[in-house]
Amino acid sequence: MWQCPLCQQSLQLTDKFWHCENNHTFDKAKSGYVNLLPVQNKNSRQPGDDKVMLTARKDFHSTAGYAPLMAELAACIHKETLHKSAVCLFETGCGEGAYVRYLRQALSAHKVSLTTSANDIAKVGVERAAKADKESQYVVASSYHLPLQSESQDVLLEVFAPGDHAEYARVMKPDGVMITVDPGPEHLFELKQHIYTHPQKHEISAPDSEALTMKAQQHVKFSLDLHDDKRRTGLLGMTPLYWKLQPEKREALAEALQQVTADFVIRTWCKPS
Repeated sequence: MWQCPLCQQSLQLTDKFWHCENNHTFDKAKSGYVNLLPVQNKNSRQPGDDKVMLTARKDFHSTAGYAPLMAELAACIHKETLHKSAVCLFETGCGEGAYVRYLRQALSAHKVSLTTSANDIAKVGVERAAKADKESQYVVASSYHLPLQSESQDVLLEVFAPGDHAEYARVMKPDGVMITVDPGPEHLFELKQHIYTHPQKHEISAPDSEALTMKAQQHVKFSLDLHDDKRRTGLLGMTPLYWKLQPEKREALAEALQQVTADFVIRTWCKPS
C-alpha cells in the first residue's frame, strides 16, 4: 500500500528499511515509524505541532476527554464497512495517534481484519504515536502528498487537520469513504467568552469539493468537565488560541475555566458515482 514519496514506485518493506526499485531507501526508526517526508515538502525546519502542544494533546486524551466523539467515529466507520471482512484505515494528520489507537481497539471488537496506519508532518508526534502503538504503522509525511498507492484505503480519517480532497480521492478505494471532523458552532465557546469581548460561533458550511461528494453529516455535542487538572491544562495547551494570550491571562483562564462545550461536525465523503 506504500509508495515512494520521490518517484511514486511501490515500496518494499523490511524490518530495518523501506526501498523502491529506483533504490530510494528510507530507514525504519527503532520506535517503528518511517520518515517519508522529502525535504522539498517541508514548510519549515520542524513542521507541524511542537512538543508542548503534542504533550498537551497526549495528556488531554489520556483522560478520555473526547471519548463520545471517538465512540461516534467508531460507530460511523463500522456502519460504512459492514460489508467488508478486511479494512484499511488511514488517519491523516494523526498527531500523537490517540484516534488511531482508540479506533483500532474499538473496531477490532467486530472481528474484522483491520490494518491501521497514519501520517503526520510533525516528526515528534509520529515518533510518540509509534512508541505507543506497535500494531499500527506511522509515517512522517505530508497530507498533501500521501505516500500511499492509489485506491488502497477503505477509510480515511481527518480530525482538525489540513489536507487535499483530490489527494484523498486518489488513495481511496472506489467504494471507500473519507470521514472528516470539524468544530461545531459552539465548540469551546466558553473558552472564547473568557478571551473575546464579542466571541463568534464557528460557521459549519461544508468545504467545496470537486473530488469528493458529501453523503452524510452529523453533530456530536457534549459538556466537557474540566475539574480534572490534567484534562483542563491539556485542553488549553493543545488549543492554539490559548498560546496567543499573555502568561498572566493564561494563568487566570486556567483557574477560571471549569467546563466547556465540545461540539463537532462529522462528515462522510465518498467518490462521485
